[in-house]
This record gives sequence, structure tokens and C-alpha cells, in this order.
Amino acid sequence: MGRTRKVTLIQPESVGGNFEYVAIPRQGMLFLSGALRQWRGPFLYEREIWFEDRSGKIDPDKDLADTDILMMTALINETPRAYELGRLAKQYHPNLITIGGGPQMSPLSDAAIREGRFDIIVNREGEDIIGQLCDVLLTHKGAELDNALLKIPGISFMRDGKLVQTPRRGTIAPDFVELPDFHSIRDLTPEKPMAGGVLETVRGCTENCSYCQVIQQFLGYRMVARETEFKRLAQLRQLAEEGLIYTNREGRFSVFISDDLHPPPLRAVKFRNERLERLRGWKGHTDGMHMICQTRAEIGQDPELYSAMLDAGIQMLYVGVESSSAENLKAVRKRQDPTQVHQDLVALNRAGFAVVAMTIIGLPYDTQEAIMQMADWVKQVSKYQTANWLTPLPATSNWETLVPLDENGDVLRPGAIRPYHLYTGKQFVHKDPRWSMQESREIFDRYYARLNPVDRLYERVFHVLQRKGFSPLGGRRGLASTLSARVNQMVESLRAMADSTGNDLSGNLSQRIQQMSDSLRNLADSVGKELRGNAAAHIQQMSDSLRSLADSAAKEFEEVRRARLRQMSDALQALAESTRRQLLSPLARR
Repeated sequence: MGRTRKVTLIQPESVGGNFEYVAIPRQGMLFLSGALRQWRGPFLYEREIWFEDRSGKIDPDKDLADTDILMMTALINETPRAYELGRLAKQYHPNLITIGGGPQMSPLSDAAIREGRFDIIVNREGEDIIGQLCDVLLTHKGAELDNALLKIPGISFMRDGKLVQTPRRGTIAPDFVELPDFHSIRDLTPEKPMAGGVLETVRGCTENCSYCQVIQQFLGYRMVARETEFKRLAQLRQLAEEGLIYTNREGRFSVFISDDLHPPPLRAVKFRNERLERLRGWKGHTDGMHMICQTRAEIGQDPELYSAMLDAGIQMLYVGVESSSAENLKAVRKRQDPTQVHQDLVALNRAGFAVVAMTIIGLPYDTQEAIMQMADWVKQVSKYQTANWLTPLPATSNWETLVPLDENGDVLRPGAIRPYHLYTGKQFVHKDPRWSMQESREIFDRYYARLNPVDRLYERVFHVLQRKGFSPLGGRRGLASTLSARVNQMVESLRAMADSTGNDLSGNLSQRIQQMSDSLRNLADSVGKELRGNAAAHIQQMSDSLRSLADSAAKEFEEVRRARLRQMSDALQALAESTRRQLLSPLARR
């Protein structure tokens, strides 16, 4: 068999139709693969990174047949798929070594081992230990393995039926691996490029917001070395020249800078001054790059810094606005004032940035009226927006203090698994006296309808790429995934409508169903241009039925209307579940 061992690294499919998650390549697996590439030990590791959003769902039976080690990470709403893959991997390949990690499994390692049958969970970052860990797992068995694992810091595993967590102190250098391993991404070819590159310049955050996982996952605020930034910029340029990042006719390509706080606020003087000098040094290294980063609004008070950002090619800013309420911001430890935020956003818009305002609704002092007022305000000070209900995440204070709900909107019974597939930010998943889960879905729909969501921008980008012959989402696989996600969103809205019809005015219901009918009709039209299957026709039928229902809503009795809505919702659900089977059946696996 020799020294070579096969490692498959999986990022489960995104849920909720969030195009941002698809557009930005997840970095965790890229750096872990890079760590194995540079590791020097008894084994050589052949690596494949499988992003299900790019390459379709992996078949644990066939696609893992020659794999020695399986690694997986997941965001919270991807947890059900991650656990499913972990269980199936062990079912089909009992001797396969499975390792989990990331912001969901790290703080909840006992659940990941129990539900996903993972052998080991890596807590927080793992580049510095992953090579040693793989060597140990391949070399030792039984009690000898347990003793060897106890010497590896920052992991969790079961020993004699009990969870063992080995201690870890301090942090690793953020550029322990200088270059992420893009070339191990499955299906990354000039015919199927990334929609954009990704550049990590820092790990962690200078802030301490109560809703955020970053503080616990990446302790402190750690910049990579200056020379590392230049090497990573050069790597992205090379990938673009090889056709592995989509480049437009002018030779420009997009680069997402980290997911953490790239430029620190002015009060973090040391970090801010260092970032300013670095940005000035980027000139000439970022030519032709359309760069996007996440920041705080107070950058608008620092013309020197934001001018350097513009000069370096940073043109789009994701700004953590969160709320227009001072009481809400104080409650979540967000150190900013709404009046100043307004002024900062105006300044950033005037400077020429495309601003994406990230908002959270359902904060402690929110009312339905205040939420809708924020929607009207935030559109005035930003080009695009994101929207999420306050959602409890592991390792945050909200995880323990907010009472979780089950998928029916009732309080979760003790010992039951949370309905992670609903943790998409589109409904409340915890008990709140202001709104039920169903009511929160309706409020989200109304709030979202008032915005100009950035997801629509990425959706247009992917359609452009598909028309040009590229397949950034796996061609028909990607379209199937998108279609299912969008139909599922409509299903949730229909179910909420059906449950609330007794308390809803007929005219209001009629108008809302009319809007949903138009959305379905538009989706059917776009699908029909790209596919020759039955999906578009089915959606068109649903649209026509909804339009008919809208026209007669005011004339129907409540029970009849509720029954018809339920039937429509069930039909849409069946369509969503069958979409992939219809679209993927002609595709042969590689």
C-alpha cells in the first residue's frame, strides 16, 4: 500500500438558498489540506476537498470507497447533513477514520460524536496538529491509540464511554499554513471556476458582540505576516490566470477578504495603523481585483484608511449595522451609536463604496413596527442588505439563555436535537413572548421584501456565468440546489400563511399570495430558459393555482381556504424534494 493515504475533506451543502455561502469558498478545509500538504511524517496525504455546493452531494458508499480519512466541518444549519454523512460513512466503511471540527462541532463535540459517529473532534483551529493526528490515527489501535491521543492538544474523543477533551493553551500563527490549498478542490477547472477568490488576512476580532462565534473560535485579533499577504495575493492572481477564478472581459476578478474584521476600527490604534501601512503597500499587487471585505461602520470616520482601501481595490464593504436601536446595540455589546452609524454609512457611500448593510432583527427591544422602519432606513444608506433573525449559536451566551424550539414551534423537549435545518436566520428558533415561530416567518418575509438583498446580486452573477458556459455551482446540480432552496422558502411562507388565515384579513392574504404567485412565475420563467425538464412546468402550474387562489381568497370560507393553502404547500414541498432527482438523473458521476 505504500506511504500514501487518501484524505477527503467535505463541506456539506449549504441550506436556505444563501448565495453568499456558495460564492465565498470556505477556508477551513483549504488550510487543513494545506497543513497536510506541508506535513512531514511517516505518511503522504493525497487530498480532495469536496464542496457539495460545487460538486453535488457526495455518495458516502461509492465516493469514499478509497478514502482512508474523512474530515468534515459545518455551519449550524449544515449540521444535519454533516451528521448524516458521518453516520453513512461509518455504515458503509466501518474502518474509515472520521474527524469533525469547525464552529458547530468544536463546542458541541459530544453531540457530534454521538450523532455523527465521528472518531475525533478538533477543537478550534487545527492546522498545527492535523498531520500528527492523522499519523496517530493510522498507526495505533485500542488503548495504545487512546494514550497517543491524550498527547495531542485540542481534541475530543470517547474513552471508556466518556468524553475526553485534551487541553489547549494559546493560539497558533494565523499563517501557520501560508497558502490555502485551492488546487485540491474537486472539479476546479477553467470550465468550472470559482466565482471569486478568497484572501485571509486576519483571524479573530477586536470586538465582543454577544451573538458572534468568532470570538470563541478565533481568540484575539491576529494578522498574518505582511509577506504572507503578498504571497496569497500572488496566488490568487495565478489562479485567475489559469482560469480557475472567473475573470471578466476587462481582466477583473472578485476577491473576498476574510470573513473576519479586515480593517480594525480607529480605536484599535496599533492594528489600525498596521493595516493602513499594509494597504498602501498593496498598490500594484491588487490591480484588476474587485475586492470585498467585512468592516465596522466607524471606518466612515477614518478617511485616511478608507481612501487607502479604495486605492488598493476594495470596492464593496459588508458593514455590521445590526440594528437602528441604541438599546438593542447596547444589549448585544455592539459598541456603536445609530446616529453615528447613519453618518458613517453616508460617508462610505459618498466615498464610492458599494455598501452591504448586515442587519439582525428580533433583538431584545425590537417591535414589528421598528423592524419595518429599519428596513426603510437601511435601504437609504446602503446599496444592498442582508437580513437574519437573532439566532443562538454555540459558544455564545445566547446558546444557553434562549430557550430552543422544535420544528413545530413548541419548546424543545429535554434531550431532543435542535432543528438545525431551521437555523437559517429566516425564523425564530427560540421561545420569545413577542412572536411565535410562524409569526416570525411572516415578519421576515415582509422585512425581506422591503430590502434589496445582496443574494440577488450573487444570483444574477451565477446566471451570467451559466450563460457564458461556466458552471460555478455544478451546472444542473447547482440549479437544482438553488431551485429547491427557493421553493422551500416559499413552502415555509405558505405554511405560515395557512396557519394564520383565521386571523388574517382576506385582502391582505390575497395580496401576499399574489406576490408569491409572481415570484413563482418569475422562477418558472428563469428555469424554463435553462432546462428542458418538467420542473418549470410544475412551478408554472403552482403559480397559476396560487393566482386563482388569490383571486378567490376573499370569497372563500376560512376552513376551505386553509385547506387549499395546505394542499398548495404540500405540492410545492413535493416539487422541492423531487427537483434534484429530476435534474440530476441524466448526470453521470465522475
